[in-house]
Amino acid sequence: MIRRLLAALGILITRPERSAWPPPPRRPEPPDPSPAQLAEVQSLCSQWLVMWCWYRREYAAIARFGPEPTIIYARDPRHLVFQCRATELALAIP
Repeated sequence: MIRRLLAALGILITRPERSAWPPPPRRPEPPDPSPAQLAEVQSLCSQWLVMWCWYRREYAAIARFGPEPTIIYARDPRHLVFQCRATELALAIP
């Protein structure tokens, strides 16, 4: 294992074009939603508790219905609303 590690380091030193530096560009981070935006998403998903996860940089929706807890994550509020509605429709009504 150490030999493979040293060999890999040797390749990176002798062939810098194979290096992983600079790292690949990251996808742009969405800005924090305003309270009005978050209230609008919450009103569209009335059966869900919707919040903004600042660490994950995406919305989280927790279902207020069903026997098991359901959590949905989405970066785009439109996708979150779509996934919430799809989950509500997929749930069997007793």
